[in-house]
Amino acid sequence: MRIKKVCKLCIDIGMLVITFLLMALERTGIVLHMFLGAALFVLVVAHNILNLAWWAGIGKGTYSRTRWMRTIWNVLLLIDFLLVMISGILYAVGLHRITALLFLILTVIHIRVHWKKASAKQQK
Repeated sequence: MRIKKVCKLCIDIGMLVITFLLMALERTGIVLHMFLGAALFVLVVAHNILNLAWWAGIGKGTYSRTRWMRTIWNVLLLIDFLLVMISGILYAVGLHRITALLFLILTVIHIRVHWKKASAKQQK
């Protein structure tokens, strides 16, 4: 495996583990929750930096129905992630819970969509 693929995989696994730990606020406590949220923010930034080619491709080429859906899901996921971060920082508990739940749903969809794509690349 190339180093970039290994980095992407480690970051992706880290984001998934941290996301599940963040969902266990009652067990982790608020202090660890805040540190894990900051760590997730760093990993999401790194994830997007490693996937800059995807962001650079927005608006280029033709858009099939599948490409439209992936783009919409990814942008919605990013917007929701920012809302989760902002609502957490502002301690807007109700909004934070709703956006966090939506983030979990969008993350599962994101993983499902990209899992198929990544699996196809591994088989080639």
